[in-house]
Amino acid sequence: AVVSTQSTGNSIKLSSAERKFIIDSIEDDFRVDGRTCEDYRQIEVETRNLPNTNGSSRCRIGKTEVLVGVKAEVVDVDLHNPKKGKINIAVDCSATASPQFAGRGSEIVEQEILSVLNLLYSSIDALKLQDLCIVKGESCWLLNIDVLYVQCGGNMFDAASIALKAALHSTTMPNVTVSGEGIEMELEISDDPFEVWKLDTSMCPICITLYQEGESFAVDVTEEESECSTGYVHVGVLPSGEVSAMEKCGAGNMDPIALLEMIDAAVRIGEKIHKQLDSHLIAESTTATL
Repeated sequence: AVVSTQSTGNSIKLSSAERKFIIDSIEDDFRVDGRTCEDYRQIEVETRNLPNTNGSSRCRIGKTEVLVGVKAEVVDVDLHNPKKGKINIAVDCSATASPQFAGRGSEIVEQEILSVLNLLYSSIDALKLQDLCIVKGESCWLLNIDVLYVQCGGNMFDAASIALKAALHSTTMPNVTVSGEGIEMELEISDDPFEVWKLDTSMCPICITLYQEGESFAVDVTEEESECSTGYVHVGVLPSGEVSAMEKCGAGNMDPIALLEMIDAAVRIGEKIHKQLDSHLIAESTTATL
């Protein structure tokens, strides 16, 4: 579904001449930093970097750096989903990441990022939540996912989605032994580091955000390019190239034909990033450069 919301502003102030120069460069498909409109900056991914977590990752795109930690705990199942586990995502923008996050300035940004991540992981069965069920109708695993931005340099949404997929891929879950029944039921969680299982992340999406810039569009925008945009679209892309979710943001109107072109571009770019990321994660590379 396409949902229109208000665009989140940033603290970059540009003159009219600077705005025109940035927009003209994007319309010419030769951006200020030399990239084309569909080029990402270098993406760096590192996994298993946070202690006391079941899984973790760090993703850096340009000047944007985000950490994701996954911690699992046993909780009661929801009555309306007695065969499934749960996930809970929290987003925090460090006040040192950007001047705009000082005081309560981060709340709107955090809420928008959280909304996008929840959309990505609720539109489809991105994670097989049934695998997180321990005892039907009784207990399950809850994955607490913390997303922390330590630096901001544009494209916060895509960086978070890539880091989240990497963290989930690195997550190991301990085996649980169930004994007894009813009120006498007991759960024994193994503390053996070798008695674990891994999450199925084969359907985890990533977000490709495309910004409308003049008569064209661009991905992985810098803060300056973002300031020149009249609107943007988040597209959730699966490893197969299917679109799992979409959301339009910003006050500007988008031509339907231009929107379809943006979605087509998101699919092409998303498939490419998925393949590069998956090859590194499958090889269990500690540090990867995409």
